Amino acid sequence: MNYKKLKILILFYIFFGNVSSQQLSNLNNNDQPIEIFAEEGIEWHKNKNKYVAIGNAKAISGSLSLKSEKIEAFYTEEKNSGMNIKEVKAKKNVVVEDKKMKIVGGDYAEYKTSNDYFLIVGKNIILTSEANMLRSKEKLEYWRSKNIAIATGKAEAKKKDEFTVLADKLVWYLKENQNKTTVKKILGFNNVSIKTNNEVAFSDKAIYNNETEICKLYGNVKLQRGESFLLGEYAEVDLRSGISKLLPAPGKSPKENKVRALIDKGGLDVDEPN
Repeated sequence: MNYKKLKILILFYIFFGNVSSQQLSNLNNNDQPIEIFAEEGIEWHKNKNKYVAIGNAKAISGSLSLKSEKIEAFYTEEKNSGMNIKEVKAKKNVVVEDKKMKIVGGDYAEYKTSNDYFLIVGKNIILTSEANMLRSKEKLEYWRSKNIAIATGKAEAKKKDEFTVLADKLVWYLKENQNKTTVKKILGFNNVSIKTNNEVAFSDKAIYNNETEICKLYGNVKLQRGESFLLGEYAEVDLRSGISKLLPAPGKSPKENKVRALIDKGGLDVDEPN
């Protein structure tokens, strides 16, 4: 039989007993199906308990969809002759969409149904949600039920033209409201830099709160505006007002904290205790 340009649909009724999320309630319905489409064909490997969809393959469950050139769905058989999907793998041109969120650029992806977890590998993975963007040059992990995304490997987070965050690892805490997915908080680890229209900030660790628009910087902090610098161990950058503060590091005595200002390269050099 010639499977070229043939669209095939397989309908699985699966059980997500271990998944719990009020925000992603579609996965809690025991009769929620997974639909798998393919243009070139679908293979059923009975001895390996899996289905393989080839050619513009697509798997859909509620608001979640997974697209790629090849999709493998692994299952276990239930006593009532049903099929319980345990894992889904995707290869080449991976695209994940879930409500207002989209992930593109993956070369390979794994989805574990037991903990509602995605692992996506690629050289230029991009997650977009409303006005926010998260990029990874290595891998991206996404826990749907927990609303957490982690980008590892030259990670980058961006919010329109307001700011850009770079780090070795970035953690996004997402928030769902009225079928919209937005960023609640961002954590950055190792080689962190935050660039705004007014300045650039560097640190070992950073925490950004999207509701207050305040970013807290920890360890080897450097605030740069033009040729001027502020150096210390802790800082708060208010992205809404444009005011940056270098403050005593939490948990340390004033004697252990020093703030250093370098004004206009070759100009004022001040070193005084806080």
